[in-house]
Amino acid sequence: MNVSVSGSVSSIKDATIATTRKGEPNWSYIPSAGKSDKSKAEFTSEIKELAKKAALSTNKTESEYISMQVLQLRAEYLSDVAPDRKMLYQQAKNAMKNQNNNPKCRGIGELTLLDFLEAADGRGSSFAEKRYALTGGGTLTCPILTTGGYGAVIECQGVKALSNTGNGWGYEMTPAELAKKNEFYSIYWTEYRSVKNNVGAELPDYLEEKPSFDMKA
Repeated sequence: MNVSVSGSVSSIKDATIATTRKGEPNWSYIPSAGKSDKSKAEFTSEIKELAKKAALSTNKTESEYISMQVLQLRAEYLSDVAPDRKMLYQQAKNAMKNQNNNPKCRGIGELTLLDFLEAADGRGSSFAEKRYALTGGGTLTCPILTTGGYGAVIECQGVKALSNTGNGWGYEMTPAELAKKNEFYSIYWTEYRSVKNNVGAELPDYLEEKPSFDMKA
């Protein structure tokens, strides 16, 4: 799925790629610790409301917009068990700033992490082989990309908590996030099927196994 609001979002099995037009991680879709203080009841109500809208929608554009809202709400829902990806990203930027005395500057706004990595071109393979310890408990590596330049991979809690290897910023879910994600969709699809059954609509065959955006998300 590709959508364009303030950048792009595309989802794969247990990871979501979400990047703003400025090249930063799109935090609207990427869970990070402390993102929301909603109660379980509030979340459940919002999840069911989106499921109801999705079940009743007959417009493709509207359905895609609802799918985006689902991914945004999911990011909030996972935030209480998610790593502090925002902090790790900032620490990675600081680590690169210390490595680059004169990073390229656009003159507008803050530098992205990849700006610092672009300024590191010419450092050779030793740069790509180095691991940077982040104070938030993660590590940063900068693999050489086949397209040239460097990518960024931040590992934390045994997963690639945040990475960009040429296709935009993405993340892998921790075991706790995966469990929370399953809980989220259990509420969503129970309500979705209930609404569909009440209006007498037939469910597509694939929905009984994996929904289109959940199959990727």
